[in-house]
Amino acid sequence: MRVWRAVFFILGLIAIAGQAGAAVPVSSDTIALGVGQTVFRHRFIAAVPAVATGDYFRPAVAYPEIAVDPKYKHALSFQMTPMFPPRRVAVPSFGPLILYSDDLDCLVFSPLDHFFISLVSFENGRIRYGIEGEIAAIPAGFTHRFLLVEGKGINATIEAWGEAIRRDRGVARRDRYADLSLSHLGYWTDNGAAYYYNTEPGMTPEETLLAVKREADDLKIPYGYLQIDSWFYYKAASWPLPGGMQRWEPRPEVFPRGLDGLHRLTGLPLITHNRWFAKENAYRDRCAFVDDRRMALPTDRCVFDEFAANAKKWGVVTYEQDWLINQFWGNAWLRDGVDHAERYLANLAGAMADRGLTMQICMSGTAHVMAAVDHPNITTVRSSIDYFPGISKESYWPQFHINNMVVWAIGIWPYKDTFQTAEKHGWAEALISSLSGGPVGPSDFLGKTNTDILARTCRTDGLLLKPDKPATPIDAMFLPHRRPFTVATYSDRGAQGRWVYLSAFLIERYHPDRRPADRIWPYVSYDFSDPSLFFYFPDEVDDWRVDPRRDLAIAGPAVLYDWKTRRAEIVSGPFQMPPIRRLYDFNHFLLAPILENGMALLGETDKFVPLADKRFTEIKTEPDALEITLAGQPGEVVTLRAFDARAGRIIGPRNFTIGTDGTAIARLTR
Repeated sequence: MRVWRAVFFILGLIAIAGQAGAAVPVSSDTIALGVGQTVFRHRFIAAVPAVATGDYFRPAVAYPEIAVDPKYKHALSFQMTPMFPPRRVAVPSFGPLILYSDDLDCLVFSPLDHFFISLVSFENGRIRYGIEGEIAAIPAGFTHRFLLVEGKGINATIEAWGEAIRRDRGVARRDRYADLSLSHLGYWTDNGAAYYYNTEPGMTPEETLLAVKREADDLKIPYGYLQIDSWFYYKAASWPLPGGMQRWEPRPEVFPRGLDGLHRLTGLPLITHNRWFAKENAYRDRCAFVDDRRMALPTDRCVFDEFAANAKKWGVVTYEQDWLINQFWGNAWLRDGVDHAERYLANLAGAMADRGLTMQICMSGTAHVMAAVDHPNITTVRSSIDYFPGISKESYWPQFHINNMVVWAIGIWPYKDTFQTAEKHGWAEALISSLSGGPVGPSDFLGKTNTDILARTCRTDGLLLKPDKPATPIDAMFLPHRRPFTVATYSDRGAQGRWVYLSAFLIERYHPDRRPADRIWPYVSYDFSDPSLFFYFPDEVDDWRVDPRRDLAIAGPAVLYDWKTRRAEIVSGPFQMPPIRRLYDFNHFLLAPILENGMALLGETDKFVPLADKRFTEIKTEPDALEITLAGQPGEVVTLRAFDARAGRIIGPRNFTIGTDGTAIARLTR
């Protein structure tokens, strides 16, 4: 019996407004889940036919509005467009709607089910919510729930909101190492990659990827999989870009030995991409489809079962479904039934799950992210727009980190998209990917990969070294400021404490290095919107202060380690980070707890995540030493540092070699 069934309960029969103000008989109640958490539940007593208004954004049914405290002056919402860009205003959306005060009191409101037909907005101090206007009819007994969570702090309240949704379903977060995309370094070929619809001169796509694998072996780059994007299968002719998918099979001129041949020749599992269906496709004669103006959509599992069976034979481990929000807007069937979009996603995810395949969803809206809570094999979501080397990081980095608050709360892992290590900001791209806790997917040309960068993300066997959660913006980023864009995450080690990772990126409007291309790209990427609509975009950055208590919830003294300069000091209050001069450059810090013997473990400081639990399996303190159990590939050399808070000095670097059993015992003494 769920906890909320035993607490505060109000039941009433009220007439809720439908189209043209008609009364809709609905049984509604309000359920308190706990302090600051409320469910609003609405059950339709009778069927409601012909309820559509003809406009998605003019609700077919409007539930009673919810007045909120005037202190909530600020809003954050998410566009219903690919990769759900954040907005600093309340735009009508699937939700969640996030409201907050100058003091960072926070309120999060969203649907608790039927995410795709839910419409949430905020006007004149009131939350307005209901059912979108293209629903054809509502069946008798249909129940629709919404969730309101209030708390202190934006990150903390969003996390509590997600926990309430997961608790309602009885599901846990996806494991950080749930599949190969999450556990190991991989090579990608999607948009922005070196070999997206491109090959090495004189080579076929198959020959190009075989050359990538040979080079990786020569350079000891431990790729664990290959991602194969939309260029491998049959698509309809269209201008200027390829059209919908007609047959999801490798074209012989691309892979003459098939995907199973590529899998066999490289020895690497595959992640494969798919897009929307063309109206004329190879499956419609034997599977159920519904057509719209530009695309077809399967309405049962038939075609997805075939895809999953083929993928399994080809050596595929993760299926990537792209163009999801475009399909939502491109096919009215997904919008005209109370469960059509959920049924589509369940058919897709269920078919893949039955064959043991995990999924990545891409170009989604927040409804897809929230609905993923019901599908355990959806492990990752692309929460950044398509990467383009070297341009306009204000188009990618802030939005990605903001979106990740929602992704993490729901319990899946974000993918930043690919990156090229050889680009000007390759170090920062790799750092952001590593701190996301999601896939790390480089995509360089042959001869261009910076192996030093990739080595900072993983062990020598390719196992990624991750924080415990994705890096997200500190709460101060959501109020006007003149600070670098600052994000944080951590590694928790139980009784030993929490190691916090703090990164800051120089993103400012009037930096002299911001080129015309940097200024234009956000407008091209976001329907001609200025970046300041998505995040606080300071004209200049001149505030380099960090308050560990306010910004990072670190109450006592800690050791601050500068990842770039390799200097360490004890901080017990606010400190100044070194100013960043180059546009899009970064600072990266570790804040380490001082242990009971007066030492602080700085860990494997050559890595972006120095205290990853897949490296450090046990940490013991002795009066004048730290004893650490390490994990890794046999023969791997691990370089460690610590800090003696009593003497004020760094201990190390000291090297330790992983033994044949995959472990080593390291001792760092004063």
